[in-house]
Amino acid sequence: MEDMKGRKLNWKHACDILNCSKSHFYNLVNAGKIPAFRIGKVRAIWVWEKDVRDYMDF
Repeated sequence: MEDMKGRKLNWKHACDILNCSKSHFYNLVNAGKIPAFRIGKVRAIWVWEKDVRDYMDF
């Protein structure tokens, strides 16, 4: 799966690619425009690089 979707990005890396703020990124995730998932004890939000790039191309 990781090969098809690229690398996992945290909010900071995703914001760098999208050129947006942290709050805007979370608004996109909460609206379902960028699929996200949680991993580990910290339960941070992660997104796939391909999903971020697909959103940009939309």
